[in-house]
Amino acid sequence: MTVKKMIAGQRSPRNPLIVEVLRDYAYADARGMGVRNKIIPLVRQSSGREPEFQATEDHLQVTMRRGAGSA
Repeated sequence: MTVKKMIAGQRSPRNPLIVEVLRDYAYADARGMGVRNKIIPLVRQSSGREPEFQATEDHLQVTMRRGAGSA
């Protein structure tokens, strides 16, 4: 999974067990669209900036910066 594919909406959970537990408790619907449909739009809305994604084989880092006018 690359960051480009993740942003485009490709689904590939890094930890299927966590996805299953979140789905069982109705915290997620297991579609795997949270980055594209939730994280990116909400960060844009709140800060006016794009989130930054860095992925390696063993982790995903998301940096969400405050807007230009934030202190």
